[in-house]
Amino acid sequence: MEIRTLRNFAAVVRAGNVTRAAAALRISQPALSMQLRELEEELGGPLLVRHARGVEPTERGARLLRRADDIVALADRTREEVRAEGSGGLTGTLAIGAGETPAFAAVARAAAALREENPRLRIEITSGNGAQIDEAVRAGLLDLALFVGPGRIPGYDYLVLPHVHRWGLYLREGDPLAARRSIGPRHLAGRPVILSRQSFVSEFLSGWLGRDAATLDVAATYNLAYNALALVAAGLGAAVCIDGVLPAAFAHSLVFRPFRPALESDVYLAWKQGVPLSPAATALLGKLRTLS
Repeated sequence: MEIRTLRNFAAVVRAGNVTRAAAALRISQPALSMQLRELEEELGGPLLVRHARGVEPTERGARLLRRADDIVALADRTREEVRAEGSGGLTGTLAIGAGETPAFAAVARAAAALREENPRLRIEITSGNGAQIDEAVRAGLLDLALFVGPGRIPGYDYLVLPHVHRWGLYLREGDPLAARRSIGPRHLAGRPVILSRQSFVSEFLSGWLGRDAATLDVAATYNLAYNALALVAAGLGAAVCIDGVLPAAFAHSLVFRPFRPALESDVYLAWKQGVPLSPAATALLGKLRTLS
């Protein structure tokens, strides 16, 4: 299975048409069709459904597309890193994954300082929740990952940043609980809540509640905060989340009230144990330590 073939397969799926993909790739349509047939033979079954309007992936083809994107991206990054060795200054791509947290500002400052010194370096940011970022790091698609605690994900080395998040509720301005300065476990009884779908949040919250978080009235789940806050604004429920992520669009309609007893998480930049860091990642960590 060649990288070039995987790249071409992905181009066909996205174009939805072999002829259009061949033109974009600047190869002949018969040659591209032969590559696809050989790939299907190698993988033991059809990857595309052909019809009058073009093509679309089979279930097997859709699975391959997800993996092909990762493999091609990893190959491209590896090529850039090897070519950059000894070229004078940092080049290539520094890939960083991050969840939604104001602590990313420290990473941004370090990245800007690094880029100013190395103008041929490209910074690539991937946003997602902890589980998505963790998967991308383990697949080799990211150099560094910014995680919000609690605890530590096994298999990583890390640098703790000087930022601590409080957990609490985002509420509509007129909600009766908005009049309180803080929220206790008893205040969640009978209230529709919106929870992160990450398992560690439920476990973390259960410890604070003194009971299983599954006993709450969970009206919705989310993976990133913005849409969860839109649900709060629409009246679906109150969102359990960290402080500091309220966007300007909801600044006048929603409020944050911290939990009491306090529930807190630190923030840390992590990288895989036992895997040498790229020169750019090493340099960024140095900048962060200096600027922090």
